[in-house]
Amino acid sequence: MKKRLKDLSLVTIGALIGAIGFNTMFLENNIASGGVGGLAISMNALFGWEPSTFVLFANIPLMVLCFFLLGKETFLKTIYGAWIFPTFISLTAPLPTLTTNPLLAALFGGIILGFGIGLVFQGNSSTGGTGILIQILNKYTPLPLGLLMALVDGVIVGIGFIAFDSDTVMYSIIALISITYVVNMMMAGADSSRNLMIISSKQEQIKEFITTVLDRGVTEFPIIGGYTGKESRLLMVTISRPEYPLIEAEIQKLDETAFVIVMPASQVRGRGFSLHKRHQVDDDILIPM
Repeated sequence: MKKRLKDLSLVTIGALIGAIGFNTMFLENNIASGGVGGLAISMNALFGWEPSTFVLFANIPLMVLCFFLLGKETFLKTIYGAWIFPTFISLTAPLPTLTTNPLLAALFGGIILGFGIGLVFQGNSSTGGTGILIQILNKYTPLPLGLLMALVDGVIVGIGFIAFDSDTVMYSIIALISITYVVNMMMAGADSSRNLMIISSKQEQIKEFITTVLDRGVTEFPIIGGYTGKESRLLMVTISRPEYPLIEAEIQKLDETAFVIVMPASQVRGRGFSLHKRHQVDDDILIPM
């Protein structure tokens, strides 16, 4: 229940922030940065259609496709975000435009909107729109996700050439890059962990610290020094980012000469990360011993 409330809060706050960025930065500056929101700005310039209404009605057929092609679970996760985002666009429409400089609007609007979308993603939802289409194409075609995103959003930005001049479209591309960068940074930061490989003469003490204090599993590999030819052991452990300073300080205290390789692990799945820790003997986990 707490997880659902947290997700709902993230989606709501993220949609509100995204809508504020949309209305105060993008709309009056004609920044059509991809997605249904970008298409709504082009349609507003061409036909005078209300952006919030366009986004809401454009999501309806996409949600139908989501239900039948992506399944009920994905549909339920998406429907709230797809409804609340255009609602907030309508409610925040009276807010003033913060800048008429298109470059500033593209950069800062991209940061604001990207932050909002990132929160929605962290709430295990989306704002619907072309994200649904990208998911469908990714499921039923061999094309990679990154290429599909570039193709779909590229088409939306390309439509901007019909409504706007080339300078405005290039600002839209800058905004799209800004949004993508911020969202990727947020999603990587949310799941970012560290994978450590440790070679030390104090391996037993380090292993004990990892398993008892950090409560993490550790894997040992037999290794042979290429220069000395001596046999040793390599410890490998995956930890969260907040845990890294703790193990770094402990290793330095135990063995200043320890050889440590630290690698980013953007996504980690399994016990202690995406699943709850269970310390009883079971076939599906490596016990922290």
